[in-house]
Amino acid sequence: MRAIVLLLTLSTLASVSPLASAVTVLQCKEPDGSVSFRERCPAGSEQVGSRKVNVAGPPDATAQLAEVVRKSPITLYAIPQCDACDLVRQQLQAAKLPFTEHDVATDAAQQEALKAVSGALTVPAVTVGTQLFTGYNRAALDTALKAAGYPLPASAEAAKRE
Repeated sequence: MRAIVLLLTLSTLASVSPLASAVTVLQCKEPDGSVSFRERCPAGSEQVGSRKVNVAGPPDATAQLAEVVRKSPITLYAIPQCDACDLVRQQLQAAKLPFTEHDVATDAAQQEALKAVSGALTVPAVTVGTQLFTGYNRAALDTALKAAGYPLPASAEAAKRE
């Protein structure tokens, strides 16, 4: 019973203060002699101790990004000497997002893969998960990246609000 109360207290405290690295939990002795750990001792009980308990901070950004990449990988189909392809590539690189790039200029297998994804040989073609974009549209790509859970640089967020 003590463990359940402690776990519930810790999860409540962690959700209330997700950035805290430690919280204080009070050890309360009930009138019947049982001991529990709580944020505050209830009326009729006596505080007999306290403990500092480390709680997890915000989730690791690297782990979060890895999960987003797993669920919604970014793939760029491009060719050399393509200004729109360069813009897409630069946008993804500026945001420091991992992506896979396929050169479809001379690779027949990659051309077939692009046709399977988009139905055509139009470049640039970008997939974010199952969502397909052809050509270059910065706002549409940012919207798709954000919807998939990718972190956007502050400059991209500010530009969208203007």
